[in-house]
Amino acid sequence: MRGTARHRVLVTGIGVESCAGDTPDELWGALSAGRSAISALDLEEPLPCRVAGVITGFDPRRYMTAPQVRRTSRFQQLLFAAAMKAREDAGLRTPPGALYVGTGGGGIDESARLVTALRKKGWKRMDRLGLIRLLPNQAAGLVAQELGITGPVITVSTACASSTDAIGWGMRAVREGAADVVLVGGVESWLDVPALASFCLLDALSQRPAEEAAIASRPFDRDRDGMVPAEGAGVLVLESEQSALRRGATVHGEVLGAASTCDAHHPMAPRPDGAMAARAVGLAFADAGLDTAAVDLISAHGTSTPLNDRTETAAIKRAFGPHARQVTVTAPKSVIGHAGGACGVLEGVGVLRAIQEKYVPPTANLDNPDPDCDLDYTPLVGRPAVINAAVMQNFGFGGQNSAVVFGAV
Repeated sequence: MRGTARHRVLVTGIGVESCAGDTPDELWGALSAGRSAISALDLEEPLPCRVAGVITGFDPRRYMTAPQVRRTSRFQQLLFAAAMKAREDAGLRTPPGALYVGTGGGGIDESARLVTALRKKGWKRMDRLGLIRLLPNQAAGLVAQELGITGPVITVSTACASSTDAIGWGMRAVREGAADVVLVGGVESWLDVPALASFCLLDALSQRPAEEAAIASRPFDRDRDGMVPAEGAGVLVLESEQSALRRGATVHGEVLGAASTCDAHHPMAPRPDGAMAARAVGLAFADAGLDTAAVDLISAHGTSTPLNDRTETAAIKRAFGPHARQVTVTAPKSVIGHAGGACGVLEGVGVLRAIQEKYVPPTANLDNPDPDCDLDYTPLVGRPAVINAAVMQNFGFGGQNSAVVFGAV
């Protein structure tokens, strides 16, 4: 059980930028209704990927000065906006003690621009700030500079598990007393041709036509044909109970435990038996001082790829044993697509709201369940439920497995 020396870790602030909206209410509205936020993707190149979770109407000038906008790339701007909103939601007036940010590709979309400029203009005519727009740690560095964060500012890059791992790092910092308040976040901006083409070559992305965008992401469905890429950013404020009480902060939920493992199996494919993914979940519950039988909701990684969804089903069965048949599962990527390194925080917002609202969001587009994916994935229609403990699990290339346990307060 949780030791008395450990601080409770509460969520006291939320900021999001997602294809479903730029507020937690808008994101939750789409998730709870099973309303797809996937749209047609406008690309000059004739890639087979024609749909994505695109953020529309984002204006960084709402949050940044004109010089900041000129010097930064989209992934930095998205994280900055989410961080400013999380700080405002939490009512913070002093710098947080630390910042942990997860991203898979960082400024990967800037790479193509630099190469194009190099070929057209030569290296001396390239943007001298191009490297600053590209480096994965620069989004966190920008936020730290703005907020005056002089403690640890760590960028975590574990593919699609990145921001889930970032939550775990931040939780431990608060729980162990290293900081009273930390920010944890995730960001991804990878809807550019080179990145998407690379995933297309791996047959990893859905090839549904643009007119079928709303039904393209279909985790655990027999007719799924690949993940739907999305961009986004999310930031949570994690705070010790003592600090939150002292400030009179609004509490959105609690982080109870977290853990990570590695398949050590393949650069892309998950370990077929799901053993290490299941171990991450088991370790997260042990870290929370709970048994897996206490879980009321699983927020699945649910990428909508044929192999990953089957493997995740096997992992859930291994982790939860007989309880796997009773526990409710939801797959948020059916609505908001796969935001890479940002998916953990964005999906974590959905879990926190599910606990608060006592409601399990549906898995959208689950019209024809795959016989190999035979658990309760809440198909098509959500349902009321009392949720005391929920686990969010995310897995990434390189065999990265990460799980976080959230609780009601």
